[in-house]
Amino acid sequence: MEKLSYEICRNTELIPLFLVCSFFMACIFLLFHYMPAFACRSYTKKDIRNIILITGAYAIVSFWKLGSMAFPTTTWQPSQINQKIVFRLTEETSFDGIYAIYGEGNNNALHDDYQIGFHDIEVKGSFDKEHWEDIAIIDKGSIYQYKIIEGSWDYPYIQLVSKNVLDTISEFGLRKENAFIPLAVEEDIADTDYPATLLIDEQEKLVVSPTYYEQGYFDEVYHPRNAWEIANGQRMYATVHPLLGTNIMALFIRLFGMRPFIWRMPGVIFGILMIPMLYAILKKMFQKTSLCTFGCILLATDFMHLTTSRIGTLEPFSIFFILLMFYFMICYYQTSFYEISLKKQMMMLLACGISMGIAIAVKWTACYSAVGLAILLFTNLGARFLEYRKAKRSDDAEAQRMISIFPSAFITTIAWCFVFFIFIPVIIYWVSYLPDKVWGNEGWSIMNVWKQNMYMYHYHTTLTATHPFQSTWYEWLLDLRPIWYHISKDGQGYSHTIACFSNPLLTWLGLPSVIYTCFACFREKDKTAWIILVGYLTALLPWVSLVERCIFSYHFYPTSMFTVMAVVFLFRDLLQLDRRFKIPMLMTACLSVFLFVIFLPVTAGFATDLSYIHSLEWLAGWYFG
Repeated sequence: MEKLSYEICRNTELIPLFLVCSFFMACIFLLFHYMPAFACRSYTKKDIRNIILITGAYAIVSFWKLGSMAFPTTTWQPSQINQKIVFRLTEETSFDGIYAIYGEGNNNALHDDYQIGFHDIEVKGSFDKEHWEDIAIIDKGSIYQYKIIEGSWDYPYIQLVSKNVLDTISEFGLRKENAFIPLAVEEDIADTDYPATLLIDEQEKLVVSPTYYEQGYFDEVYHPRNAWEIANGQRMYATVHPLLGTNIMALFIRLFGMRPFIWRMPGVIFGILMIPMLYAILKKMFQKTSLCTFGCILLATDFMHLTTSRIGTLEPFSIFFILLMFYFMICYYQTSFYEISLKKQMMMLLACGISMGIAIAVKWTACYSAVGLAILLFTNLGARFLEYRKAKRSDDAEAQRMISIFPSAFITTIAWCFVFFIFIPVIIYWVSYLPDKVWGNEGWSIMNVWKQNMYMYHYHTTLTATHPFQSTWYEWLLDLRPIWYHISKDGQGYSHTIACFSNPLLTWLGLPSVIYTCFACFREKDKTAWIILVGYLTALLPWVSLVERCIFSYHFYPTSMFTVMAVVFLFRDLLQLDRRFKIPMLMTACLSVFLFVIFLPVTAGFATDLSYIHSLEWLAGWYFG
């Protein structure tokens, strides 16, 4: 099936993926066709069906070839300087590849350093165990990524010499052609907690031609490592982001083990949950099923949404809770304490504050969007104040009721907002560090959390590093500069590449949609346009004026959510002008799906060939391998 899919589509996964998605969608259509009509508050049978269809189809794609469930995890580390280990090649003595991959060792016994990595480990060969010839040096490399040295050798004995006590190796292997040859431990030091057998106890988990599927890539050298440290109670590498999202990843690792599939799974789950979350927001703003469905199709087919959900980073957690906090603020924004009970409004603000606290405890970029919450909050209170002033000029009973309600309701709202948006988020943020050992043996304390955050702030404000795929905010608006994560070739000769950028249809249609939304907001005084514009600008403007460090296309991710809303807003107004705009809206959705499908080998790493990859490099700044 994969070969047929490649021959027809230049994508080994497309046909099987299409068949599975088609079967799922057919089942859902049949289920809802024979199901009695119902309505759940503001959600109809069609709403529920469309949410399940879009979310389910996206979930299948998102989990498809996500990562391996087999990964070397037992880690050897030396017990002394210049420790030597000798292996015997039990069957075949010639080999053409040396493989090594490392994880992290026991940091809890250290005070000033970390048990991790290759530090010029010497590989030697011998025929008699007396005379050793240098073969290679295993150095550098990245955590959870294969180090492969190619060559041609023939020795019955192999020696590893570790000169640094901080060395770690999770698995060591010797390859001949397309298989790993059997090894046995010939010599090792006695009475060690880390016997040499740890180096060769998971040979079946080694992969001859590893791709993204079997190893980490890009920022997975940071976040899964931190998550592993938390899951194993290890003293942590100094992280430069808050740790709540990492704790979520650590929970999955603790429950299911340290494997690529597992450390990516929580991000995929939160990416999936964003689709019904966005549907709920669109339903609040637009009410119409067709518009909500259209917006969710745009999100489900956005390249950045898929790529960023499928890598073990913090963005999916952060963006989900940003959407959640905006949902509750929109609920509040659309109400008035003249019309509903103040208690109901306070519950909305409480939920919003908790969501905001969680979002910030995942990543500081949520602070930018938190400014949007404040703007919407005071917009609502400002509208109530203007209504109060107008009521003071009237003598009717309704005006007198509003005059009596306003002072206490206004003061109560402001007072509780200090609790909801300052006190509770601070508590959530501080408590989120409880499972972590960032401070070694010192343990958790309010002062230690403060010191860690001062370190993080200093890191981000003084970082001067550059990157070949960094970009600027104005390049995000037109999709001019993706960030390229990974390329590899599997054992069948297929190429796997991954780049992160938006669906060009979303950005190229999104920018005029945002401009129109801005026009509608200030010219027509449209409240929905105001919500979208506030969310969009508070997510984007800090990258324009405040952040001076190098930045990447994935920093556009929060803004892209409001870009989707702006496109939906544009089509809402077009449909109000003429119902025939439903055809262009349908065509836009279909084109978005089409682009999503043809770019899957670039955004999800599905197997293809280099000629197809290069055929997708439509703009000068697009580089995929």
